[in-house]
Amino acid sequence: MRKYSSLFWYVALFLLVFTADRATKSFILAHNFLQYKINSFLSFNLVFNRGISWGMFSSSNFFVFFLVSILISIITLLILLYGYQRYKSGYAIIGETLIIAGSLSNILDRILYGGVIDFIVLSYGKHSWPVFNIADVAIVIGICIILVSIWRDR
Repeated sequence: MRKYSSLFWYVALFLLVFTADRATKSFILAHNFLQYKINSFLSFNLVFNRGISWGMFSSSNFFVFFLVSILISIITLLILLYGYQRYKSGYAIIGETLIIAGSLSNILDRILYGGVIDFIVLSYGKHSWPVFNIADVAIVIGICIILVSIWRDR
């Protein structure tokens, strides 16, 4: 019974991350945030990322974009299957849930906008982190949780 009651919390976590990412992206699009500075550390800059993390494999070529999108979708499906198997075995799937929620939101961007909506910029002095979004944060945290889990189980 405990396993099935926890499903509610995974669905709630998924919906929280997915909805927060969609809402922030909609807000940024509606207000066209092109270079909006909050302070010296945080600013918003709307970009459409056609690649993966940090713009790697970004291309204006539709075929390359399509292949990257298919690869991302396959990896997301594999993580979903991995998470499902772990859930059936009684393991916590917080990391998997975060990755799937973030990845599905970014995949939706690829379908709707032809690229992932990124807008958060962190910087210090002349150094700047690549532009990202809430879904990216969820994916990174999810990966960290899975890696810690694997390391603990060794």
